[in-house]
Amino acid sequence: MDTLHCAAMICTYPLNSIAASLVFTAMALARGGVYLRTAIAAYICWILVDPSPARGGYESLWNLGVTGMLRRSWMWRWACRYFPVTLKATSQLPAEKGPYIFVCHPHGIIGVSPMTSFGTDASGFNTTFPGLKVHLLGHNAIFRIPFFREWCLMHGHGVAGRDTCLYLLRRGHSIALAPGGAKESLESVPGTMRLVLRNRKGFARLGLRTGAALVPVLGFGENELYSTVQFEKHTWRRRIQERLQQRLGFAMPLFYGLSWLPLVPRRRPVTTLVGPPLWPPEVVADPTAEQVDTFHGQYCQALRDPRLGMPSSCGHLPGE
Repeated sequence: MDTLHCAAMICTYPLNSIAASLVFTAMALARGGVYLRTAIAAYICWILVDPSPARGGYESLWNLGVTGMLRRSWMWRWACRYFPVTLKATSQLPAEKGPYIFVCHPHGIIGVSPMTSFGTDASGFNTTFPGLKVHLLGHNAIFRIPFFREWCLMHGHGVAGRDTCLYLLRRGHSIALAPGGAKESLESVPGTMRLVLRNRKGFARLGLRTGAALVPVLGFGENELYSTVQFEKHTWRRRIQERLQQRLGFAMPLFYGLSWLPLVPRRRPVTTLVGPPLWPPEVVADPTAEQVDTFHGQYCQALRDPRLGMPSSCGHLPGE
């Protein structure tokens, strides 16, 4: 059974899927015939104008039940058991009081905790929080990768942009995002939990504008899945990483997992701990900077809730 879990994880793991998608696209353009090249070129043009990532996936597939079926697939459950990943809630989140903004920490290299807990039903989201419809949101670059983007959209994923968040929240759909983003992945070091949070206030503004509660989520074990090569701040190597992150929108950390398959993470348990919701004091159509700062500060303080088990030595909290 362990072999099946490992095989399922390797087949479904995003980094492997991204690599396979890029290789296939490159080979089709380089070696394919006229019709195949034309089809690929037309598809790439469609990617540039397709609005689906801004709507949280293909709405028609949600309505037909296809997205739900994919998210509940046995392959995700088996892949989840490879680590394994466990989802635990410290309080109930009634669907009638939603929607919610699940704020996930830390980002890690690829985000196994949010991916298995909110991007699929592998760890039992639907059972833990019945009645909630959640979309995992990520960087726009993900939805520029041919073929892999379709797989993400079919699972109800979307772009972590303001318009997308407002569109989904106002329709009563919950969202999950990792505000630390690419910069936080550069801080992914085993044995630590360094958060980039101090200047990441967009989710607090969203909560105030829509009335959605902020739900802190901590992925214990996320940073243990890969080893990373860390460069000291202000060194030329670190500056190159930071400039690439600014230009490309995603980071380029040097990392490795299994010795024989570096892209595949180590087999370490991951616990996704979902904290109690933090409700905005009021709904404000256009919140001021002071209101956003106050609500953001309350959220940072909520991360210290004993029920979340945040260690005092976790690193930079509230972060850079």
